[in-house]
Amino acid sequence: MNTLESTINKCLEDLRLRAGADFSALALQESRESTIRWKYAVGNKNERFRRIVLRLGKGIAGKVLMSGRPMILEHYEPRQHEDPQEYPILYAEELQSALGVPVLTKGKVKGVLLVGYRTPCVIEGVVIDLSKRVATELENSIDF
Repeated sequence: MNTLESTINKCLEDLRLRAGADFSALALQESRESTIRWKYAVGNKNERFRRIVLRLGKGIAGKVLMSGRPMILEHYEPRQHEDPQEYPILYAEELQSALGVPVLTKGKVKGVLLVGYRTPCVIEGVVIDLSKRVATELENSIDF
């Protein structure tokens, strides 16, 4: 594991523990492309997250990347006719509540930090604030 990867994984693990979450991850926009991939994760059940490729506006990462604003999903239950591609990270990791926060570089959204729970819950303001602080730490310590 290289230094960048260990720095990111440490931030993700600290966030997961402090937020009382089951899962945390970082998705990054592919350079010069409009696709997003989940690159780093802790608390993951499997490695399927690595195969998820999203476009702007799709999934939590795509929506946060496009809007530049945090997104909260609480008590998420897939509907019978819903496309699993709408929120693939939720399906892959069996998440029922999640928060996505933008990670900026030079004022532009380049990544999405996610905190996820495998049980339905209300995501409190303290978790939102903590996630925003960790996103800022990532922005300041990592050159995307």
